[in-house]
Amino acid sequence: MKTALVLLLAVSLPSWWRETNSRASAKRGAEEFEKKQYDGSASAFARAQQIAPSARGAFNLGTAEIAAGKREEGSRDLEDAIRDPQLRADALFNRGNSALEAKALDHAIRDYTEALRANPDHNAAKRNLEIALQRKQSRKPSPGGGDQSGANQQKPQPQPGQKPSPAGQPDLDALLRSVQQQEQEELRRMKGQPAEGRVGW
Repeated sequence: MKTALVLLLAVSLPSWWRETNSRASAKRGAEEFEKKQYDGSASAFARAQQIAPSARGAFNLGTAEIAAGKREEGSRDLEDAIRDPQLRADALFNRGNSALEAKALDHAIRDYTEALRANPDHNAAKRNLEIALQRKQSRKPSPGGGDQSGANQQKPQPQPGQKPSPAGQPDLDALLRSVQQQEQEELRRMKGQPAEGRVGW
């Protein structure tokens, strides 16, 4: 009798372990993400996060959700990762990517700027901030023009030490030049190694 019970547990234990083990779910999520199967990746990371919540799990879940087109859910799930100092810059960067994709330029600029405050060496955030600033500048209405596409958007705040323009707006050209200069300096030192255990851009 005892032998049959032990044998039954030994047969059912591996499948139970796979389904309940957060590491196995996270591994499946990373594999799905690599295959660009983002819905499956988000489901696996959600399972892992449900079993063993963590900031890294929130980062992976939010990133996969954004990649799957679920921007609001992904941005919300990235909040836990943003609170973690080690993940803050990358989580803000991914949330900024979501905002940039949604053409929410002010939100993208804010997130990229915060990512750079958390990690001034984040080259991808510098490039994407540059892109967001250029897109925002190209949206500005021409003198006498009636383009109101950005009329209801919140204006970005100036960086510390940055002089606002006469209209109270930050000098976007100066910020863009600063970002370009920093990017050139960082490209010389860049090694390009992705962080372990994280998915994303």
